[in-house]
Amino acid sequence: MAIAGFFVDWNGDTRRTEQPGGYFECIVDEQVAHVDVVDSEGFVVHECSYFPTLETVAAAGVSINLVQ
Repeated sequence: MAIAGFFVDWNGDTRRTEQPGGYFECIVDEQVAHVDVVDSEGFVVHECSYFPTLETVAAAGVSINLVQ
């Protein structure tokens, strides 16, 4: 089961961890607030911070551009 939350992608867009787009998947480590975005072959293509809510994204000073 995917862990709900948010991350900022390589373009500066905010995405949901449970819907990272395309054929990507997120591996979330809530303990250290980290996300690995992996492709369909399991390769890590992006590493970023994990945010449990949009409010925590904003509190980090990040401009939110939520991709649906």
